[in-house]
Amino acid sequence: MRAGPLSTPKIIDLLNHYFVPVTSSNEEADDGGTGPPAEKAERKRIYLDFYGKKLPLGDVNVYIVGPDRTSIGGLDINSANDPEKMAAFLMRIITQLHTAPGPPAVKPHPQSVAPASAADAMVLHLVSRSMAGGSWHEFPAENWIVLSRAEWTQLLPGEALPLNLKTSWEIPRPMAVKLAEWVYPQNEEKTQVNRSRVDVASFRLTLVTLENAMSRARIDGKVRLKHTFYPGGGGPDDFADSELVGFVDFDTAKRTVQGLRLVTNKAIYAGTEFRASLVSMSRETLDALGK
Repeated sequence: MRAGPLSTPKIIDLLNHYFVPVTSSNEEADDGGTGPPAEKAERKRIYLDFYGKKLPLGDVNVYIVGPDRTSIGGLDINSANDPEKMAAFLMRIITQLHTAPGPPAVKPHPQSVAPASAADAMVLHLVSRSMAGGSWHEFPAENWIVLSRAEWTQLLPGEALPLNLKTSWEIPRPMAVKLAEWVYPQNEEKTQVNRSRVDVASFRLTLVTLENAMSRARIDGKVRLKHTFYPGGGGPDDFADSELVGFVDFDTAKRTVQGLRLVTNKAIYAGTEFRASLVSMSRETLDALGK
């Protein structure tokens, strides 16, 4: 789809047809980041060039660099969150550079990709979002939880447990913690190191369907985390309290799990409501997403 008339631009159209959008993560491009040295050096060069030219800059900022790597212009995050200001800014750059529209330079693709895992592992996709809206809360956060076979088998009832409708069991604490520790809304992260303090992680399963070897158990969960919004700092109220409900389908004869789904029924972080879901991904889906 081509961009509309320049008098009524759409920001996504402008970015797709006149720019090559690039994001730079502090986790990778900071001095101590994990990215390639050349990438870290280039980001620092851009920052220092903007500084020398007295162009708008910041840790969270829009930087426009020309094809020859020349610094063109910047926009602060508050202005960039205003569609009218952002569109006007992009239009000024297009006019200044006499840029002709073209197709997107990079094919759209998922921003979050599941990590590599063993063939018999279970991969869970977690999505969470604050319901407050604005700034940090405009987009959902994603994470991936990989459970080894030794871990996901802990979702199953004990082999000695008699199976009948309403049979119940608890997920062992270490496994419950692994499911619970990422259940919080968007915040600032610079590493993949988990820094949640898990005070409560309780998941009770109750058998609700038993047809031959195929079974379904309802999951009722309760989670309480201490998780600061910023790394290395936060307030006394940085707690994420959640009540979750869901199910797990499994084969009692083969002792395999077919699927798991959990959603928050009630979730509050530092006084603000958020929602989260945790869904197992089939190997076919993972393969498709990785292409």
